[in-house]
Amino acid sequence: MLDPRIKLRHLACFLEVTAQKSFGKAARSLALTQPAVSKAIAELEAILGSPLLERSRRGVFLTGNGEVFRRYASTAFAALHEGVENVSRAERDGGTIIAIGALPTVATRLVPAAVLAAKAEGLAAIIRVLTGPNDYLLGRLKEGGLDIVVGRLSDPAMMQGLAFEPLYTDEIVFVVRPGHPLQHRHPLTLHDIAAFTVLFPVPGSIIRPDVERLMLGQGLTMLPDTIETVSPSFGRRYTRLSDAVWIISRGVVQDDVAEGYLALLPVSIDRPTGAVGITTRFDVVPRGAMNRLREALRRLAADLR
Repeated sequence: MLDPRIKLRHLACFLEVTAQKSFGKAARSLALTQPAVSKAIAELEAILGSPLLERSRRGVFLTGNGEVFRRYASTAFAALHEGVENVSRAERDGGTIIAIGALPTVATRLVPAAVLAAKAEGLAAIIRVLTGPNDYLLGRLKEGGLDIVVGRLSDPAMMQGLAFEPLYTDEIVFVVRPGHPLQHRHPLTLHDIAAFTVLFPVPGSIIRPDVERLMLGQGLTMLPDTIETVSPSFGRRYTRLSDAVWIISRGVVQDDVAEGYLALLPVSIDRPTGAVGITTRFDVVPRGAMNRLREALRRLAADLR
């Protein structure tokens, strides 16, 4: 049983002090006096029977037990915040809301198809779709601003507190406009693309490390002419208007290739692959509407394996 003496003000003060590393800054952020914040922390430490914070001239730092408690307290506080937000949003918008984070890998194909299929099967929820870099979307998910993120599996450091359900694997491809000088060259190596502008994933993007390792494995330490982007709309348009070579996940351009707007280069290498799936917070039980959307994602992803 949770000790009934622990109140929300205890958790709010503790989490804000750990975030600000200062009692004074935390007090200003919470619109409280510094003595009130200090009292709340002291009460919490007394209830738990252990010091949680260490004070020094350089600021405020967590003890070992403080670090353990912070992980659970932040998760509980975020879950409670999500519950309040979902109730207020449902009242304001008149229905259940599902907030989806979609990486470019799935934003153009899988997610739209899954939402369409779920709605055809009776899903009446309000759907909100947010796209952006992987780190940003996972951060929003942890904060409770998103219910689910669909995209590639991130690195272990970003996945703390999150659960990943794999759906299929996606590979990195090299695409060009139809009729590109390299389209029908055999054999074709990565050294051949160095003579052209290359659209390269930006630092911090989820496929950047894979692409860099691929280049280094082929002896390419630098490309003379690159444009760094993760924008599907920019990459799609620039590639169709020029002789650029676009390095991107297959899922982003699958439909463009199938419809003849872009073409795959037959590069003779083993292309890196990565798992694409559903990321959720491990402490959140999926709701009925969310389960219906997840079933649609699983069913449609089966065709992409």
